[in-house]
Amino acid sequence: MSATISLDLRTVVGLWLHCQGLSRPRGAVRLTRPAFTGYLEQAGGLQVDTINVVDRAHYLTLWSRFGAYDRAQVDAWIYHDRVAYEYWGHEASVLPISHLPLGMRRMRRFPPPAWREASWWKHYRVSPAAKRRVLRRLRGEGPLESADFKGGQASTQSASGGVMPLPGEDKRALQLLWHAGRVAVRGRRHFRRVYDLAERVYPPGVTPADATAFEDSWLLIGLRGNGVASERHLVNYWTAPGLKAARRRRIINRNLKEGRIVEVRVDGQDGPFYALPEHMDSLGSVPQAQGTTLICPFDALLWQRRRAEDLLGFQYRVEIYVPPAKRTFGYYVLPILHDGRLVGRLDPKHHRSAGVLEIKAIYLEEAGLQHDVGFAAGLREAIASLASFLGAVELRLPSGWPAKLV
Repeated sequence: MSATISLDLRTVVGLWLHCQGLSRPRGAVRLTRPAFTGYLEQAGGLQVDTINVVDRAHYLTLWSRFGAYDRAQVDAWIYHDRVAYEYWGHEASVLPISHLPLGMRRMRRFPPPAWREASWWKHYRVSPAAKRRVLRRLRGEGPLESADFKGGQASTQSASGGVMPLPGEDKRALQLLWHAGRVAVRGRRHFRRVYDLAERVYPPGVTPADATAFEDSWLLIGLRGNGVASERHLVNYWTAPGLKAARRRRIINRNLKEGRIVEVRVDGQDGPFYALPEHMDSLGSVPQAQGTTLICPFDALLWQRRRAEDLLGFQYRVEIYVPPAKRTFGYYVLPILHDGRLVGRLDPKHHRSAGVLEIKAIYLEEAGLQHDVGFAAGLREAIASLASFLGAVELRLPSGWPAKLV
């Protein structure tokens, strides 16, 4: 048996950022259709979220890597060319169409055991009649939005004891039929999902992945997007299979035995880490991370926030649902990535009607950064690039900036 390879932390972080498309300066590669599909394949997907304080999460995630691009072109690749589809990956995500067999496996087995065991599931379920109504309308009327269905609001008690609102039964049926693969997202209209029957959206002839491939996707997609990672760092990165700890460990052991992954040690980190053999073979060609960019709260780099803390020394939480008085940094804070390090964060707000990008506050976490001319220039350029991408005609910076950074 060969000895376990040991890697230093810098090498592991460098590979991670390279896998995430964040090792090169933003905009060094133009966002073409091959670059878009390549990113989806490498990272696993783009998380989609409704919060629009700065921009939609998937648009902002792409900007962090590729700089300015045409959003309409990205939408066309997804909803016209069908190089990707919307389904459940980390959370609701844009996924490469090559992953559709994995998605279909989850669809066929929906709801997953973890959902069936959750206390809220019995309240979210709908009658077979509601599902038939929804399918009948889509079949007869064509693509529809959720708003086209009855919106009678229901409510139930949440796990915290509060009241949790529920959509009306037909709206819930639409969501559950999407999870189950009976309907699909045909497109977006003002960011609202437009649903249609799945057979009118997904390419014909695609068959579901087998159970082994589906379960392995938790491990293999996670390692493809993260490089060298421990089991703890892969949990919650790719959530579609929804596996418990004992099953995850059996999958790791089987893939080790079959040679699909290798075990390594990381200096200063506890426990075993794992990697794809091809990543180990490419370590010598991984470039040193360069450039300054801003990271969306729902970026794949932060899907597993414990990993960011362990490997980059960066504690991060999304404070959207934290009461304002208890927030540490702000509602929708963007971490600052500079030359391979998460060195700070800023609190932005895009005032669309006024054409203003407001930076409410900038927080730096490394001593001496305020005197680093290269960092100041990189941060200024990143903020200016973001403002331009958003179409903002005015940029408002916090008091004392940029003078305190030069």
